[in-house]
Amino acid sequence: MAFFWGVCLLSLGWMTYGEASVSENLDKSIDELKAYYIKDDHELHNAHPVFLRVIKDLRVNLEETEQNLLMSIIMDTYNRIFTRMENDSKDEATKEKLEHVKDHLEELQKNYFPGKSAELKTYAETLWAIKADDPVVQRKALFELKRVYREATQLRNLKNKERRRRQAKLTKKNQKS
Repeated sequence: MAFFWGVCLLSLGWMTYGEASVSENLDKSIDELKAYYIKDDHELHNAHPVFLRVIKDLRVNLEETEQNLLMSIIMDTYNRIFTRMENDSKDEATKEKLEHVKDHLEELQKNYFPGKSAELKTYAETLWAIKADDPVVQRKALFELKRVYREATQLRNLKNKERRRRQAKLTKKNQKS
């Protein structure tokens, strides 16, 4: 859990892009929750982080819109985790602290990562649930392949066109300098 909470702090700090650090009252709530949930848990250090591996690759491998979408999905995941912890807790003070942290995460998500992450997450879950071994699904996928391939190609071409446009602007800007 310490690792989990560390990720929470890291995520909050990274997401605000240095504009603000974790507020004092939020920091205190997180520390109190860590003290309540984390005793001496050896599983925290088993080299299988929950979010850190994704966070590490976020800026390197993804474009800004993808980073924002992924961070919004991470915030949704934290919200689900904290809601579950809140529902499972019998201690009212702990429930209040979890609610406090959730409120901050929701505010952060609303202000910095707005968008359609819930809708996109639903689409992703639907796609992941497709039964690849179902012969009917296989035939339907084959039937739809040309149209899907055309759509993917059009998206790729649009992305390349935008990249060329940005490069042309940079070239013109550098030539003027």
